[in-house]
Amino acid sequence: MIRLEDLTPNAAVRGLLPDCLVTVVSVQWFGSEALELTYKTPAGKVANELLYRSDEPRLERVKH
Repeated sequence: MIRLEDLTPNAAVRGLLPDCLVTVVSVQWFGSEALELTYKTPAGKVANELLYRSDEPRLERVKH
């Protein structure tokens, strides 16, 4: 588990997509409890997702 603050550009993150490691492109905070995460998949597709504190348990930052 990670905190939303750990989602920084170039971080590798597991838990957003099934069986897929994504790379953080950018983060835009909305207060202290939510953020919009822009990420890139291994196939090069860029996508966005709103994340909340309740999403923290499913996320994992991977060191590479």
